Amino acid sequence: IRFAFDNGKYVAALCAARTILSELHITDGLEGVCYPEQCLDGQMQASRFRPEAAVVQDGTVITGASAGCAIPFALALVQALRGEEAAQAVASQIVIR
Repeated sequence: IRFAFDNGKYVAALCAARTILSELHITDGLEGVCYPEQCLDGQMQASRFRPEAAVVQDGTVITGASAGCAIPFALALVQALRGEEAAQAVASQIVIR
């Protein structure tokens, strides 16, 4: 993960997995989101936490709040890797009931 980040690659984490990025100091000074538990607050202190957001991208780091945010998180990944048009094409085909 550290190698990928240091070499300008995208790094993404959903839910509490963002704490791994925090432990590696990848998210220091960056905006982000993770599972909204107060027990994680201490691990997020070096970051600018955005608890109201489902997904946050800051540079090459993409974070999602929880498993319930998997769709917007996945669409953010598609957008980062393939562009807005590809993300919109995928989004238009998603059926949620």
